Amino acid sequence: MKTHCISNPELGSFLKREPRALAPYELDLASIFCNLLTRANDFVPSEAGSIFIDDPSVPEANRPLAELVLIACFGEASDRLVGSKLPVTRGIVGHVYGTGRSYVSASPQSDPLFFSGFDGASRFRTRSLLCAPLVVEGQVIGVIELVNRLDDRSYDERDLMLLEILAQTISVSIANAIDAYRSKEISKRDELTGLYNDRFLHHGLQATIEQALAQGQEVGLLFLDLDHFKTINDIHGHLAGSRVLTEVGAMLRQILPGGCLGARYGGDEFIIVLPGASPPEAFWVAETIRKNIESYVFLSEADPHDSANYPAVHIKGVITCSIGVATLRSDVLSLPGGVRDPVSAKNELLRSADSCMYMAKERGRNLTVTAWTVPPRPRRSASEG
Repeated sequence: MKTHCISNPELGSFLKREPRALAPYELDLASIFCNLLTRANDFVPSEAGSIFIDDPSVPEANRPLAELVLIACFGEASDRLVGSKLPVTRGIVGHVYGTGRSYVSASPQSDPLFFSGFDGASRFRTRSLLCAPLVVEGQVIGVIELVNRLDDRSYDERDLMLLEILAQTISVSIANAIDAYRSKEISKRDELTGLYNDRFLHHGLQATIEQALAQGQEVGLLFLDLDHFKTINDIHGHLAGSRVLTEVGAMLRQILPGGCLGARYGGDEFIIVLPGASPPEAFWVAETIRKNIESYVFLSEADPHDSANYPAVHIKGVITCSIGVATLRSDVLSLPGGVRDPVSAKNELLRSADSCMYMAKERGRNLTVTAWTVPPRPRRSASEG
């Protein structure tokens, strides 16, 4: 029996769940899910089988419009079907997902719940079908399905019981994978802002540059430093300063484009890596961030759990940011001497954007300075953040 599964990076996205919920994920998730299907087939030998998982990024309010993704399967044409999507409201699989109850169909072709789309796509005829929900942390996240028992008889209640037992085992395996994924993410994250930490930044930036060099792509980098942040600490205290950093992190996570890497570099400095971004695109992102921070009202609400230590302060017009922008191809690879290796390119890209950020500070703050329009001078210390 040969099983097929979508790739590890794609599978990783299905494990990003907050308690309900970038970099390579070291667990071989594809092997895990393929082995789980193999075990299901050992329990109840079948012509085909599938595991469907929902997309955790879809808000709860939009669940009726969400889709289930066929992340692993075996059987005829399974190599072409893996990765297919099914609306959560369609078919027996959708019914099991929505109700959280197992289902056996001895005659799917006459079953009003049956969806024949996959049969048509693979020239396969479903004669009997068995489904059980996959439940993690009390919520249904997917469905395991077996199709056409190998001995040419329909599935029965004993088969359903066996699949339900196996579904519980699969759910535990998925829960363990989710826990491992969360633990790994925590080790890469800055606790205060929720962005990546500086250690992971260097790993992620180098990997991004390696890929860009291999594929001839551009990489944009933003070096951001908050203006007048020391004033907040001096006037309102370090607890308020930490809350400001937390809100900046939340803002960046909300407005940054998908696929980028945002990190807290240290103190009130932040790095944004934009794979594939041209100079105008990188500048546009920088200006979007700058304008959002400039107009944002920080600490507008007290902490509902500790309002005495974390009161509303309503800080506006004080915190701004200075941003330096540089790009790999325009500002690093074009340098005399021909920087080409990923480590040197990473260091030069950071240095170039950092120098531009300090030039923005010298010019009065609350500015974006780009390496391709103004050659940066050597870095100098700023008297205030």
